[in-house]
Amino acid sequence: MTKDRTRKLKIRAVMAASGRTYSEAAIALEQWTVPDAGRRPPTGVPMAPDPLGQADSGELFTAPLMVVAMLPRGQAGLDAAQLIADACDYLISHEGWYRARAEVYGPRPTRETGMPPLGGHMPAMLLVRVSARRRWSADTLHAFLRDASTAILTALVNKHPRITERHVSVRALPQETGQQIVAVQQGKPDALTTEAHPSLTELHPLDGGLEEAEEYPFRVVDNRDVGWFAVGPARYTNTSLQSGGGEPQSLAALDADRGPLRTVVPVPQEDLERLRDALAAAGPRATASLLVALYRLARHHADQEYERSERRQSSRLYAGGDDTWETQAMRSLIWGLGVDLADKDRRLDEQAMQEVMTIVDQWVTPEADLYVEVAGSVARAFQAAAEHAGGWEALADRHFQPGDRFAHSPNAVEGAYAWLMGEPMPSTGREPEDAQRLKRLTDPG
Repeated sequence: MTKDRTRKLKIRAVMAASGRTYSEAAIALEQWTVPDAGRRPPTGVPMAPDPLGQADSGELFTAPLMVVAMLPRGQAGLDAAQLIADACDYLISHEGWYRARAEVYGPRPTRETGMPPLGGHMPAMLLVRVSARRRWSADTLHAFLRDASTAILTALVNKHPRITERHVSVRALPQETGQQIVAVQQGKPDALTTEAHPSLTELHPLDGGLEEAEEYPFRVVDNRDVGWFAVGPARYTNTSLQSGGGEPQSLAALDADRGPLRTVVPVPQEDLERLRDALAAAGPRATASLLVALYRLARHHADQEYERSERRQSSRLYAGGDDTWETQAMRSLIWGLGVDLADKDRRLDEQAMQEVMTIVDQWVTPEADLYVEVAGSVARAFQAAAEHAGGWEALADRHFQPGDRFAHSPNAVEGAYAWLMGEPMPSTGREPEDAQRLKRLTDPG
């Protein structure tokens, strides 16, 4: 086949995939291998070694991000969608810039924010679906999410100087959640990256096939209570496999070897409300009761695993996100403070503990088709209870209050607060009571 004939076939493939005219498709084809086609790259930033992800088995992957921000009222706030979409045109890693694109849905009003109020602004929520071509691994996926979050945060803060990092939150979502939001919006985004690179807007004519790509879950849990996360289309790894240098597995192979698989899904609203009410009703006993309830459940799962495999260890409570800091914090706290508090009956609310154990056990049971991630879902319920009851002080006894002479260690208190409240513990500006007493004894005045 002649070179000219091959080129014409590629142009017609672009036409079929994108709906462009022959002339437009020809121009797009010429830009396939031009890394900076479209906008100019960021000034002073070098180009990454493979900015288009077309070498070394690069694959197209889309990650959904939830952005919650305090946005100016009126048109300036509505323009945030396009601002974010264009900010994702070039992402910057430690190696340099590479190309990406974004579809943005929103902004929509929201009440789900713990951000401080800002005059003339209102809290809003946006779904951002960011796509790039890379050779995916756990490291490149995490770097991609970090790079996209940084670009979004920087764009908002630079455009609206009154907005600071305290007024913007960016977090990754499960694929299912992103799909649900898109379905509500009937699939039509409010903003797209204006001059995205052609390799990210149409099917590459060398990829073969024009069929629509199949959607896959971002996280699954296997029949041994091990969590797996996507590092590419239908390719999965877990923390142990990734740290050992093992190759990701296809979804089909994973299901055949370790199925049935449970897809990790968002927590049902009804369960959130039940947990919120139980924790709010427990009052200052809520924090200790929650830790002990999760410890009892973890120990019960370990006993069940011992009966099955003679290994007294289970990751059932952690499999939905064992690589996240929230899960690591929860695990450390329930096997630390949870064990210590288990016999402190005066600090516990038995009814609240029973409700927690019943609900959470249903989320992670092997008999279900779906799996609800525990650490983040429990924290969401706790934050809702705190808002209803009057903050951390209303749900945590004196042993969880910084500065109290009978408080748990600062690391434990700050860790529990960060996990359950979703933010670092604010400085009280007070010294511990023991330090104040020593100062009074030693003060010559």
